[in-house]
Formats: sequence, C-alpha cells, structure tokens
Amino acid sequence: DKLDAELRQALAVLASGHNSDKKTVTLNMHGQGQRAVRVGYVQATPVWKTSYRLVLSDKDAPFLQGWAIVENTTETDWNDVTLTLVSGRPISYTMDLYEPLYVQRPVERLNLFSSLRPQTYGQDLQDRLDREVALGAGARPVPAQDMAKATRAQRKDRERDEFRIAADGVAPAAAPAEHLNLALNASLANSASSAAAGEVGELFQYAIGTPVTLARQKSAMLPIVNETVQGEKVSIYNQAVQAKHPLNGLRLVNSTSLHLMQGPITVFDGGAYAGDAKIEDLPPKADRLISYALDLKTEVAPEIKQRPEQLLSVKIAKGTMLVSRRFARTRTFTVKNSDSKAKTVLVEVPIESGWTLVNPKEPTEKTRDMYRFAVKAEPGKPATLIVEDEQKVSQSLVLANMDDQTILFYVNQKEISPAVKAALQEVVKRKQALQQITAERQLLEQQIAGITTEQERIRQNMGQLDRNTDLYRRYVQKFGKQEDDVEKLRTRIQQLVSSETKSRQELDDYLLKLDI
Repeated sequence: DKLDAELRQALAVLASGHNSDKKTVTLNMHGQGQRAVRVGYVQATPVWKTSYRLVLSDKDAPFLQGWAIVENTTETDWNDVTLTLVSGRPISYTMDLYEPLYVQRPVERLNLFSSLRPQTYGQDLQDRLDREVALGAGARPVPAQDMAKATRAQRKDRERDEFRIAADGVAPAAAPAEHLNLALNASLANSASSAAAGEVGELFQYAIGTPVTLARQKSAMLPIVNETVQGEKVSIYNQAVQAKHPLNGLRLVNSTSLHLMQGPITVFDGGAYAGDAKIEDLPPKADRLISYALDLKTEVAPEIKQRPEQLLSVKIAKGTMLVSRRFARTRTFTVKNSDSKAKTVLVEVPIESGWTLVNPKEPTEKTRDMYRFAVKAEPGKPATLIVEDEQKVSQSLVLANMDDQTILFYVNQKEISPAVKAALQEVVKRKQALQQITAERQLLEQQIAGITTEQERIRQNMGQLDRNTDLYRRYVQKFGKQEDDVEKLRTRIQQLVSSETKSRQELDDYLLKLDI
C-alpha cells in the first residue's frame, strides 16, 4: 500500500507537469453523514446559430419555420439534457487566472553609490495632454439608463457578422470544421415549435421543451418556430443596389411570441425555391423588409435634374454681408410593371445631410439613412414618382475684401432690397474713390523711384568729369531741378497718404454702421 501510494503520487506529479493549463482541484466536503453532492462547471461552447425557411403563397399567409443550430464541441455526450439558448450581446473576455501574480516592487539605490545621469529634456507636453484628454473623454462613466439605451440600440443595429455570445461569459473558441457533423435530432425533426421564449434582463432565451440528445463533436438543428406569420409582398428599388430592376421582397411581421434571432432565410414561393434572404433580430410585433430575388418583370428608370441656384436673402451687418442661397433638385422615378398583377414598389432614396425633403412632404417610411416612397404600379401602366429636395447654404463675405464686380453682381439681383442695393452702391463709390487715391499715390512713388535711378546715373557720370566742364554744370542744374521735383512729389504723396487713410477710415466706419 505504501509503495502504491508513492507510485500514484509520482504519476500525478508527472502528469501535472506535462500540461501547464491544467490544475488539480481538490473538493473538501464539510459536515457529517452521507449526502448527495452535485459538482457543476462551465464549458465554453460555440455561438448557436439560426436558420429559417419561409413559404409564400398568393392564397395563404406566409409560413415560417426556424431552427437553432447547436454544436456539441465538448468531449462528453449530451443525453437528454435540458437546453436553454440565450440571444443577446453580453460583454465577455478572457483573463489568465492560472499564472500566479506578483506585485512588482521598485528597486531603490543608495545615493552614495549612484551618480547623476546626463539630463535630457523632452518636447512640449501638449500632444500628450491632448491624448490624455481624448482618452479621458472616451473613458467617462456611463449612467445605467444610458447604458441600457445603448445596449438596446446596439442589439437593434448591430452588424450581423459580428455576433458574439457564450453562455459562460467567456469568448468561445471555434471548433474545427472537420469535427462538426450536422446531425438532425430525430426526436425533434418532425415536431412543432419546441421553444418557450422569455426575456432575461437585456437578453432573450429559448428554453427547448424536449430534452436533447447530442453526441460529442456533433451538431443538431432544433426547431424553435413553426407557424404562420403576417407579411405583404413588395418590390424594393434602390438605385445603388440595382439601377434597372427592383428586388422581390416581403414586409415580414413577427406575429409570433418569439424573439427571432438574426439568420438566413430560404424563401419558397408557389412551391418553388425563390431565393435567399437575411433577417436581423426581430422582436415580437416588429416588422422588417427582406429581399430574396431580382424582380425582372418590373423596371425603374431614374432621372435627376439640378435646378439653378436661387438667391434667397442678403443681409449686411458690421461690414459683413450674409448671403443665403438655395439649391434644389428633382428626382423622377418611372416604374413600368410588366407583370399580370399590380405591385407595390418601395423606392429608396438616400437621406443626405443638409438636404430637406420638399415634395412629397412626408415619405412613406424613413430609416436612419433612407427615405422610402410607395408607388402603386398597375400592370402595363407606367407610374411616376417625383421627389424634390432642397438645400439652403449661408455664406459670410467681408465687404472690404470684395472686388467691385462681385458687389455689382449682387446689386443687379432682383431678390435684394432697395436699401441693400443703395448701401452696396455707396460702398462701391467709396471704394472706387479710395482706389483712385491709392493709384495716384502709387504713380507718384513710381516717379520718385525713376528720378532716384536717374540721379544714381548722374552721380556716376559726375564722378568722372572735371568740375569746370559744361557737362558737369548741366548735371548740377539737372540734379537741382530733380531735387525740387522730388520734394514736390513727396509733399503730394504725404497729402495722398493722409487722404487715403482718412478715406479708408471713413469706409470702415461706414461699413461698421451698416445693418440692413
């Protein structure tokens, strides 16, 4: 017995050393007497998926069948287990709880044995502070009610291909495809809807009514819905999706008591395969549009016309002219139905920022980024949809920086009031007077520059001549006359500078007082 115990202990130590991800767990049961003990554990499993089958008919209501695809990736067979499926988007993550954690202690050195290091100085801290502010803004605590609203909005609008869920709160690892064999559970294949639905906080669960038997590394399709639903056939046109034909679609209403989780839908129409669709999460009593095929019997011809821009108003306030313009456009959609029965075509038009819908005043439907307009298309008769929208743009112009031609352009516009026109004409008059003074000053300055250049040439020539020559005396007389001219020009320039300053100040004062 002693040798057997030592051998078992050695084998246990050897086995535990082969795999660092496994730990030996010892359970101690306190108390007296014989009793039953249940030990439970959490196992990471893949996300369960849904798949639907929708049968359409011209006579009967749509019939919806749905299955939950469940995978047993554990090493244990499931024999008559109670299965509950939860849909939602809980926050989950992994954390290493195996490795021991040690607090890192700082290393201190005595000043006696440490020398000063060469000092270096970094750049300005503004960039780092900006990053801290940005991180701080993104890490603000979220109130509970805001978090609940955000959770509901995310669940409603989330991307279908990013869905994550694990019943144990740990992100699941995908099982290799070669180990997953799709096996339809025989005891559930022919049954009706076997799921009882219920809300659990922000999540939604399906409690499978029949015990499930599923072997290890196998998959099963468990029926969760099998009943008629409400729906209306429509054609959905979006120019960005298909420029010529709309798509065959259905307005699907979840008239069941179940929360339908997102997934693919195989559509049958008139007993034949019609196409595939995709549905988002659909709570009870909610409706969604789905599309499953190209409607080749219906054609849509779109046309867009930009109307000339229109000047709405001009206001002058403290030297600034506020101009308001309107841009408008008209979209025309001509729908031709070549089928033998009437159709309702939903035309989607993107919602663009800054543009306001004018006609029709209200769309049939409005999503986050689309207007939808319903068009009744009779067989063989073209139907027309006209959509008009406009955009108002405001612009600020500094009158002192505007040229005369631009100002005169606004003076000639019929939308501008007589008071504004008179003010603009006065501005042009004052600016032209100021420009004349400035032009005269610049001309005199150019004359002085020419005289200065000429005097430099005379000085060079006089330096090479005898003072008693006639040419030298002519240069002296000419130089004196030029100095008289320069003095007169400088006096005139000073007067013009004073006049220019006064005129500019008067123009600025006039502009600041304008409020029309």
